[in-house]
Amino acid sequence: MVAYWKLKHAFRRHAPEGQEALKNRTIDGLKRIRSQIASTMPIRTAGRTLLLGTWNIRNFDDNRFRHGPRLDEAFFYLAEVISAFDILAVQEICQDLTPFRRLVDTLGPEHDYIMTDVTLGESGNSERLGFIYNRNKVSFTGIAGELVLPFDQQISDVTNKRQFARTPFSCTFQSAWFKFNFSTVHIYYGKEGRNTPQFARRVAEIDAVAKFVARRAESDRENAHILVGDFNIEELEGPTFDALAKHGFEVFKNRQGSNATQTKFYDQISFMPEVGRVTLANPESGTAHGVVSIFESVFREEDFPLYDDAVLDTIGQRTDDAKERLAKARERLQRPDIDERSKERAEKDAAAAEAAIEELAMIRTDAVARRDYYLKDWRTYQISDHLPLFVELDIDFATAYLDSLKSSGN
Repeated sequence: MVAYWKLKHAFRRHAPEGQEALKNRTIDGLKRIRSQIASTMPIRTAGRTLLLGTWNIRNFDDNRFRHGPRLDEAFFYLAEVISAFDILAVQEICQDLTPFRRLVDTLGPEHDYIMTDVTLGESGNSERLGFIYNRNKVSFTGIAGELVLPFDQQISDVTNKRQFARTPFSCTFQSAWFKFNFSTVHIYYGKEGRNTPQFARRVAEIDAVAKFVARRAESDRENAHILVGDFNIEELEGPTFDALAKHGFEVFKNRQGSNATQTKFYDQISFMPEVGRVTLANPESGTAHGVVSIFESVFREEDFPLYDDAVLDTIGQRTDDAKERLAKARERLQRPDIDERSKERAEKDAAAAEAAIEELAMIRTDAVARRDYYLKDWRTYQISDHLPLFVELDIDFATAYLDSLKSSGN
């Protein structure tokens, strides 16, 4: 259960007259999330079903893109959503784990996590992958590892052999009768468009991880194999989805869209379809798997006036950053020993900073533009630009086991 008692002290750094208003606003948001979860997701059970999910929590939480930082209330909203799951794969956790530990602490003492180190290199973005799970329902069974490709299976982009941009992560867990190997990915994206090297690399990464996990499943008869995460799949038909399906994975197809505007299908939950190993609980209910559209409950469109001051603060910080970049670029241009290449780069940096300052000035003075910024960018750095996916699985195999004992005569 979320540590709601922390609400008593969460807003102490604010002016006394604002503390009560912030607390009450957060409480109202939490109540709306709870109501939405109750109507969208299955009711959690003690030992019959497992609520499993995946969520790319955008850039959590180093504010490198300067659209933040996250407000205190956002930590409560994130915790409320996560607490609805028995186990959740998470992506885009940043190098400094202090905010993440704060989030887990807000979840309460029954929750634990397993996290990778950061992936180095430009494409890795210093991100981590991991799992958050409720220890009252799920136990870690001792095996954890990042998926590293043998040399002959590495991803080729013609000139190089590559590992994954962000190393996939795999752990074994058990809930009641259900033993499972849980793998999560954050697949390389790059540029949009199918006719690009970046798209080819994206397809190759999905193909490589699906092939790797499928081969492991062939030799592991103890665990079911579930593969989830941000695959950067834009369409349910096409090369990116086919790269997952061709190795035998079945998908609890997210047909609602998992980006903030629900127009893309980046995130998916898939599994190796071994008979009787991974089965939907209550498939006839219509809520056995789906997406939680969190912006229906918090940071809603109609809430913009409540956050306009915070948006203005962010615009001010971004303007200060742009001015600092402009000053540094101009300083570089004044150096007598600057070479032509460095001069060209400094001029480009100065032009970009000047354009940013001009755009931010327009947004600051135009309420309609600020509202658009709030909807398209600002709130996605408070919650995420991805929505959490869930699936409810059967984990009570007692009847089948008893039947097998009866038929075997042992």
